[in-house]
Amino acid sequence: MAISFVSPSGEVSIQDDLWHIATSSNSGQTDFKYVYDVYYNGQQLIRSKVFSDPLNGKGYFNASQVVRNEITFDWFQPVANNSKSFINQPSTSGQIGLTYQVSVGEDFSGITTLNLASGNTTAYNYIPSVFKRRQQTLISNNWYSNRPKIINAKITDKILIGYKGTGTLNLYFEAYGENNNLLSSGYGNNTYSSNGYVQMDIGASAINQTIGSNDINSFVKYYKVRIENGINSSFIQVNLLCNNKYDSINLHFMNAWGMFDTASFNLVSKLSMDLERKTYSKRDYSFNGNSVKYYDSNNVYNESSINYGSKIDWKYKLTMNYPTDAEYQWLNELIISPQIYAEIDGAFYPVSIINTNYEYSKNVNNGLRAFEIDIAMNQTRYGYRR
Repeated sequence: MAISFVSPSGEVSIQDDLWHIATSSNSGQTDFKYVYDVYYNGQQLIRSKVFSDPLNGKGYFNASQVVRNEITFDWFQPVANNSKSFINQPSTSGQIGLTYQVSVGEDFSGITTLNLASGNTTAYNYIPSVFKRRQQTLISNNWYSNRPKIINAKITDKILIGYKGTGTLNLYFEAYGENNNLLSSGYGNNTYSSNGYVQMDIGASAINQTIGSNDINSFVKYYKVRIENGINSSFIQVNLLCNNKYDSINLHFMNAWGMFDTASFNLVSKLSMDLERKTYSKRDYSFNGNSVKYYDSNNVYNESSINYGSKIDWKYKLTMNYPTDAEYQWLNELIISPQIYAEIDGAFYPVSIINTNYEYSKNVNNGLRAFEIDIAMNQTRYGYRR
C-alpha cells in the first residue's frame, strides 16, 4: 500500500477551512474509507472516517471545526504589571494560534490501519477578509492592526494595539508642541524580548511609564511612536484632544488579527435600562366583621398586584465623532468582534454589540457622519424578591 498526505500550508487561519488531503493506492477498494485522527497537546480530539472522492479517489478532511474549539479567549490583560506599554504576549499554544497534528490511515475489508502518514499544522486566530481570501499574509515587524495610523485620543486614554515582531523590541517616541515643533524624543528605558506577538498600550500614560519621564504632557499637541528591533515599524501618530463636555467611553475589542484594539466614543453616551417585571394579582380588599376594607387606619390602600421579582439589564448608545473613511473600514472589526470590554471609571466590563448590520460609510457619499452603536452591558441584576 502507498499513501500520501498534504496539509494546509502557509499562515492559515484557524477560523477558515483547514483541508487535509490524502491519496491512497487502495482507494479503489470496496467500502474504502480514509481514517483521520486529530491531536492537540497530545490528546486525541476526533477520529473521522471519510469516503474517497469518486472522481479522483482522494480523501478530503476539514479540521477547522474541530481545532478552532481549542482556541482560548481568556488572556485579555488591559494593564501590564509595571504599567508600561508592553502588556502581554499571547501564546501560539492556544491564544493567538496553535499547532495540531493530523494522521491518516485506511479502513477497508473490515481492517483498520492507523497513522500511515501524518503532519503538523500551525493555524492562527485571525478572520479572513471578505476580499482576497487565502491571499492574506500575517503582518511582521509592524503593528498587528488594521486601524489607521493617526489616532485622536485624550491624554488619559488607554490605546491598546497589537505588534508582531521577534527579538529585542525598543519603543521610540517623538513629542510635538502647538507649533509642530519637536519638544522631546528618545527611547524607552527598558527593552522587551518578544517571541512574536505583543499586546501593547500606546496611550500617553503608558508611554511616560515606559520612557521613565513625563515628556507627554499638557504642552504636547501630538506624539509619534514606533517599535524598533533592527527593522523599524511605521509611526503611529496620536493627536491629543482637549477634554470636552462628554465623558468618553473606550471599547477595547479583539480585532481581525486576534489582538486587541481600542475605539474611543467621545461624544454623547446614553445609558438605558430594560426591566422585566414579574407580578401576580390578589384581591385589593379585606373582610373585617360587617365591613369590607380597602385601606387601613394609616390610609394605606391594599395592593391588587404584587411585584414579586424583576430582572434588570442595561444598554448604552455610544457615539463616535466623525470617523474617517479608513476608520469606518476598520470599525467593522468592532461589530464582528467576539470579545469587547467597555472601560468605565477604570473598570473593564464585558459587553455585546446589539447592532446586527453595518454600513461602510464614505465621506464622498455621506459627508461627515458620526458613528453610533448600541451595546449591552452584560451585567444583569435582580431586584427585590417579595
